[in-house]
Amino acid sequence: MSSRTSDVKTVSIDNGVAVVTLNRPQVMNALNLRLREEIMALCSDLDADPEVGVIIFTGAGDRAFCAGADLKERGQRTTQEMYDERRFFRGKWISAVAGIAKPTIAAINGYCLGGGLEVALQCDLRIASDNARFGLPEVTLGFLPGGGGTQRLPRLIGLQKAKEMILTGRHIDAAEAERLGIVLRVVTREQLMPAAMELAQAIAKNPRIAVLQAKVALNASQETMLSGGLQAENEAWLPCLLSDTWKAKLERFKD
Repeated sequence: MSSRTSDVKTVSIDNGVAVVTLNRPQVMNALNLRLREEIMALCSDLDADPEVGVIIFTGAGDRAFCAGADLKERGQRTTQEMYDERRFFRGKWISAVAGIAKPTIAAINGYCLGGGLEVALQCDLRIASDNARFGLPEVTLGFLPGGGGTQRLPRLIGLQKAKEMILTGRHIDAAEAERLGIVLRVVTREQLMPAAMELAQAIAKNPRIAVLQAKVALNASQETMLSGGLQAENEAWLPCLLSDTWKAKLERFKD
């Protein structure tokens, strides 16, 4: 097992699973510029790390996965600085986690709001503790969800439900998030990381090439019409033949 720590994130790698912990519990793991930059760099590093098969994202402490943008930092920035960030930084940030080739899991404890929910929505799978609360409250502050929330949430729960959440800015609890399909399942706080790790290990034990290519095909299903998706599925299937893993796996079916 290996680990790396900074004052904004902690990373540990164990048996093919990397756990990334947003480590600013004093501000409910709010996303300041430094944390976002480190996450972006880390996504690239972990994707290239041969020891890593699955990545779990979670938040330090019991209060929050991530409460969203660091509003104290944002309030100190000029309009020009905000404009430049949106113009030149946002495009990289809003798909940093979604662009990871390996499967990703959000283990959501406590508040998951604004940009924090947008990070969770970038993950492939989401598990929540029973004390989790979700929301995109940006409209109450004079903004709109600008980190992918207006695009990813409707694709996940449907346009009408997404409009209700975003236009009212209301919070929902873990049970409602599960009913809507925002999270895969809800567990107790004590079981959150064990459940996330169990899911990660169930994925990581499978041949890496098959998992990666299956994710490619599944993502294509959300981006294309059926005919294009079927073509993408076939193109994702073919590279599996370049590995001898399938031959070894099928040996037990001979005779």
